[in-house]
Order: sequence, then C-alpha cells, then structure tokens
Amino acid sequence: MLFGDWGTSRLYVLGLAFFYSGMSSPYHILAMCLLLVAVGWAYTVVCRCFHDGGGVYSSAKATHQQVALLGAYLLFADYVITAALSAVDAFRYFGASTHTAPYWAIGAIVVVAGINFIGPRKAGTFASYIAMAMFVVILIIAVFSIKGFSLSNVMADRRPTGIQWTSFVHIILALSGVEAIANMTGIMVEPVRRTAKKAIWFVLLEVVVFNMFFAVVMTGLSSAPNEILATKDAAALTTHDTDMRDTMMKVIAAEVVHPKFAAIAAVIFGLLLLSAVNTAVADMISVQYAMARDAELPSGFVKLNAFGVPWMGLVTAVVICTIVLLFEGDVDKLAHLYAIGVVGAITLNLSSTCINRKVDVHLWERVGLGIIAAFLFVVEITIAVQKHDATIFAGSVILGGYILRFLVKKAPAMKPYIPMVAETVGAWFEAPPLPEGTSALSMEGVRPFDPALPKILVSTRGNPELLRFAAEEADARGSNLLVLFVRDLRLAYGPPTIGKIRMEDDADAVPIFSHANELAREFKIPLMPIYCVARSPAEMILDFAGTYAVDYVIMGVTRRGTVFRALRGDVIAEVAANLPHETKLLIHA
Repeated sequence: MLFGDWGTSRLYVLGLAFFYSGMSSPYHILAMCLLLVAVGWAYTVVCRCFHDGGGVYSSAKATHQQVALLGAYLLFADYVITAALSAVDAFRYFGASTHTAPYWAIGAIVVVAGINFIGPRKAGTFASYIAMAMFVVILIIAVFSIKGFSLSNVMADRRPTGIQWTSFVHIILALSGVEAIANMTGIMVEPVRRTAKKAIWFVLLEVVVFNMFFAVVMTGLSSAPNEILATKDAAALTTHDTDMRDTMMKVIAAEVVHPKFAAIAAVIFGLLLLSAVNTAVADMISVQYAMARDAELPSGFVKLNAFGVPWMGLVTAVVICTIVLLFEGDVDKLAHLYAIGVVGAITLNLSSTCINRKVDVHLWERVGLGIIAAFLFVVEITIAVQKHDATIFAGSVILGGYILRFLVKKAPAMKPYIPMVAETVGAWFEAPPLPEGTSALSMEGVRPFDPALPKILVSTRGNPELLRFAAEEADARGSNLLVLFVRDLRLAYGPPTIGKIRMEDDADAVPIFSHANELAREFKIPLMPIYCVARSPAEMILDFAGTYAVDYVIMGVTRRGTVFRALRGDVIAEVAANLPHETKLLIHA
C-alpha cells in the first residue's frame, strides 16, 4: 500500500522537478529526499503511538476534535487529488494526450468505484504484483542508465532564493502516501511498532535512492532541453516537453533502453498508478465513514450496501473527483491542488502528536516532530499564498465539510420549521431508526448454550431455508446451534468507533436472529447468537469454529456469479481450506 502511493510519486515528481528547475533539479530532489527521510522518521513515531489508526483524524482527535476535523477535511482533499492525478498520469503513460487524458481518467475512476462497490478483496494482491513488476522494470532502467550516468550536466541553481523555494514547493507532493500507512496501523501485523518501521524504512530507502539516481540521469538525456520548461509559454510547449513533465520515467526508458521496452514499462507504470487510484478511493470512503460514526457527517454515510461498503461515501468520492477533473485535468495544475491537502494533513498530524502529553514520546522526539511540523507549516502558507486555485479547492472541501456538520448538529432542531421536507431530507441527518422486530431478539423461552453438548455453527446473511436446515440438524444430533452473522465492513482501515455497531441496530441482522430464536423455541435446541463486524467473513467463521470447537460448520452456496467470487474471494473455499480436521463442513445448496 505504501509503495503504491509513495513509490508512484516518482512517476510524476521527477518530471515536475525538471519542468520547474531544469538542470538544477537534482538539488531540489535531494532537498525533497532529506525531507522525506525526516517525515518518514516522524511517522514511525506516530504509528508507534496510535495502534488503532495513526492517520490525522485519529491522532488529532486525541488532542482536539476541531483539529481532527480540519485534518480530516485536508486529508480528504489529498485523497481526491491523489485519485485524480494518478488516473490522469496513468493514461498519460498509456499514451493519451493532455486533452483526452482527463476524460479517460474519469472513466477509470467510475470503473474503480464500480469494483469498490462490491468491496473486492484481491485489490491488494493485484497491487503487490504490479509493484513487484514496477520494481523489476525500475531496476532494468537503472542498470541501462549506469553507462551514461554523469554529474557533468547538473548545474547549480543560481536563481533568486524565492524562486528556488517556489520550485521546491512544486515537488512537495512527493510526501503523499505516508498518511496512508499511518491509517493502516489498526490492521498491521503485531507488533505495530516494528511492522510500521520496517515498511516505512524499506520503501523510503527505495524511493530516496532511485529518485536521486534518476534525477541525475534525466539531466543527461540527449533530448533534455537546457532551458527551464516552466518559463516557456504554455502554447509554446511541445509534445516532448509535456511528455517530459508528465511521463519522465517513460522518456528515460525509451532513450536508455529501447522505445518498445518503454511502451511495456509505461503499461506497468500506468497500472500501478491506477492501483493508487483504487487505494485513494478506498481511503476516501474510510475517512467519511469514520467521521459519520462520530456524528460529524450525516448518518447516511454509515449505511452499507449489500456488500458491506458505505455506498454514499463511494458516490461522494466519485462525484468530487469527476468535478475536479472536469475543471482541472492537467498534471501540472492537479499537482498544485495536491500539495495543500497532503502538507496540511501531515502538519496537523505531527503537531498534534508533538503536543499530546498522553502518548509515550521522548522529549527529543517531540522536538523533532515540532521542527518538522513548523517547516511544513511554512510550506503550507507558501502554497496557500502562491496557489490561489489550491487555496480555493481546499477551502471548498473544508467549507463543505463544516456545512454538512452543521446540518447534522442542527437538523433535529430545524425539523419542525421545515415540515414540507422534513420526512425526505431530515431523515438523512438523523440516526437511523431502530429496526422492527428488535423485541423479538429476546431469548425468553430459548434453551441456553450447553458446553457439554455437540456444537453446530451456521453462518448466514439471511437464508431462512439454511437456518431451518441447521436447526433440524441440531435437533437430530442433540447439539447446540451457534448462529453467526458477520457484518461485512469493507474499509481500507477501520475507525476506533467500529465497536459501537450493535446487533440491535443492524436492520439485516435483526430478522435473522429473530428467526433463529423462533426455530430454537420450535425445536427446543440450545441457541447462541453471535454478531461481529469484520473485513473477512471467512476469518471470523474459522475463528469462532476454532474457539468453540464446533463439530459441524454449515454454510450456504453463494448465488453470486464467477466475477463476483473472483473479486470478493470464495468464502466457502477459504473456510474449507483452513477448517480444523475434526470439524466437518456441510454445504447447503
């Protein structure tokens, strides 16, 4: 995940550095690499302190809720531009022109959203394969570049300090991606401290070494102009100029290896960029869900579709990305919008961790976090002053977030004054009503769980025939019946508030457990209802089967098609492959 975001920044940062600094760009890349090392170290501290999610919303919330909200809005703005920029640059690598790439990007984001609608489980595996392929391609290009590697073309930047600073700020978006791994601490392999540190330093080493290497290589290209391209009028830029700005790695591969190899490499680069789009869309959904669980966004953002995906957050992500691409579809312009969100989110995360006295941070670490945050704050001010479009974009996202929050807080009081729209609009901003049949969840008259008897576990999402079959089996075998409902929650990372989801508030779970109670009374069998929220139903089925040492697991055959199973994974196959030998699997079709 981290390499898919941090590593892909090379695909556009190198070109932007050359576009704004020309032959002196390696010095700017060096400065950026030093800042990357500092920020990477800072996030090893953040990940160590926040095991349930170290993103800006979670970490800043420990300091002040308003700081967390501001950080979340900036982070959302960062993810919007991550998706838009990655999609546009992907199609630039595929060969689309600067005029058509934004429209291809919109189509790609819609397709990615369609895949996310059913919450695929294999996206991470696909991203891993593409990342490994990119690493191999980068190594090949590096090997071929060694022969002509020379520092002779690197020139000192003798422009005024203010212009040098502005050129450096143009490539600050290379920091993007580090927030992603902070958000993932809740699902990392324990111990989180070691896992996060290994991930950050490994990827950071690859990014720094190859960024510096290729920054020098691009100054030695025979087709590289001696002038700074940013000084040319936009209408005077040639196709090769924009290719160097948007697809520098493809240009390098074509010159130092071969044009045919460059075409193959460009496909791999584009696919990894599309993988970053998928990650950004998933992160946007997660941010909105986390805020809605804390009643900072309308309750509609916590409503899940049949596949466990918060559909309203998905729709919002696609709509905002589409609007951005319709107005700003150029890589250079998107880069301007990009920086303000990522720098703001990182600044708030580091500063809030620095002043938080409840976390275990050494004094020297606090000082380091404070210095880095102060430096990034100066960068953020520079962007806000110089890039008015970026300021307007970030301000629009923040304003929109606060308007939604205001509606959430004030809608109940305003409802009596808007009777004509109260039923249709007001319901979006109130907590969902308690599902009907909740009283039927009473266990009165149901035999309690008996550990001495055999055990049958049935996992279902609402098949009444499957429940009856399981009850009949439990009756025939004199067994306990364990009814398991897994609320499938497909988020890139889960918010700490995830435990607040209750069986009684789940409109899908209530009828199932109500029917199970009726069957338990009818057959006079011991019943244990189990409700849980998880990203992987198969893991939960195996977990409870092992915990209770059940004799039989009963599952129903999915009615979904082959494509669905390929994207989501086959739960029955996964359970069958990992079930203990002493437990039998019964499949009801």
